[in-house]
Amino acid sequence: MTGTAQTTPPPRSALSPPLRPAPAKNKTPAWIWVVIVLVIVVVVAGIGLLGIAAVTGVQGTRGPGVSYDPDNAQPTGSRALAQILDDRGADLRKVRGLEEFTDAPRPDRGTTVVVSSTSSFNPGTTQQFRDRVQDADRVILIAPDNTVLTALGLPVTSGYGAGPSAVAAGCRTRGIDETDVAGFTPFGYVPTSPSTTACFTSDGTSNLVVVPRTAERPEVVVLSGEMLTNDQLAQQDNAGVVVRVFASSDEILWYVPFITDQVASEDDESDIPAAVGPLILLTVFAVLALMLWRGRRFGSLVAEPLPAVVKAVETTRARGRMYHRAGADARAAAALRIHTLGSLASYLGLPFDAAQATDALARPDWEVAVAPIETSDPSVTAIVIAVAGATRRDLGEVRALLAGPLPATDAQLVRFTAELTNLEKEVRQTP
Repeated sequence: MTGTAQTTPPPRSALSPPLRPAPAKNKTPAWIWVVIVLVIVVVVAGIGLLGIAAVTGVQGTRGPGVSYDPDNAQPTGSRALAQILDDRGADLRKVRGLEEFTDAPRPDRGTTVVVSSTSSFNPGTTQQFRDRVQDADRVILIAPDNTVLTALGLPVTSGYGAGPSAVAAGCRTRGIDETDVAGFTPFGYVPTSPSTTACFTSDGTSNLVVVPRTAERPEVVVLSGEMLTNDQLAQQDNAGVVVRVFASSDEILWYVPFITDQVASEDDESDIPAAVGPLILLTVFAVLALMLWRGRRFGSLVAEPLPAVVKAVETTRARGRMYHRAGADARAAAALRIHTLGSLASYLGLPFDAAQATDALARPDWEVAVAPIETSDPSVTAIVIAVAGATRRDLGEVRALLAGPLPATDAQLVRFTAELTNLEKEVRQTP
């Protein structure tokens, strides 16, 4: 009997493993390498741009926002004065930063050196400035503080005095006649040596002080600076006085220091090799690339409730409401004033430690021991002057709000709160 032969596969043992396809080799997709290269390029470019922005931002642009700056056309700048000096044929040269100042020719007896942004001086640059201007004809310091005056060894201290809107010179010195009249600024200077000449004086404070030449330094003129701003230059005899004082020499070197200026010491040698920096940067990039290559891929984002964030302003206001409910209206008003001072200082770019003032407010002896010190704080005085200039309000009115007596009744507290709000709106120019 014939039949069709059938081929059957050999029987598989029950213990033999099932057949599985061979696993594919784990290869990194090409697009991942493209992403890694792009990320590295973006990171390098970002670091470079941040470095350039940091240097440019710290050293500053010319003019806008910088008080007494010769390129600032805003009310607090001095561009009008620089242009007048240039139109009158004065050889005016403006240098910015320590590098440009040291690259300029050394000032001699035919040069007047003008310095604005004096707060940017530090001990190293101050000493180098003293050595470099020793042979100059005259040095004019615009609105220096006590730190700069002490570092330069000048017998002058800053002060604060009240007076009329305009005051006569009352002195006779180079470029100034005793009949000259200039606008009076409450922030001024008090000479501590009889050899100095004080001009435009009221209430013991002078807006201009001339320190005579000695063997170690040239003649120095210290002035408050308001009379030379674009906003005040045309008032009274301000323009004539300032032009005569500045143009007393053949050449004028206007120096604007930067806060980043540093004087390197020849004795300071780094123990770290110069190649360590690039190696560290290369290591960071290598680790970043390795993380992108072999790192765990994240899944989809999961929404998660965030913790509550309480702003500092809400904390200050809450303390004010707490003091009010406790019947401490003076402390409530002080809390509101601290908030306003902190907000105005931040907007105007002035220093004020609101956190320290708020902590001091909780002291049991605040009304006796702390409050008088806070109202006489130099930072508060600077804010008062800046706010008065920005709002065109009377200086005494602004000082009464920000540094004067506090209200003691509910009605006074309500009126005080409204006045603080209106003042802050005027400074920020908001409705």
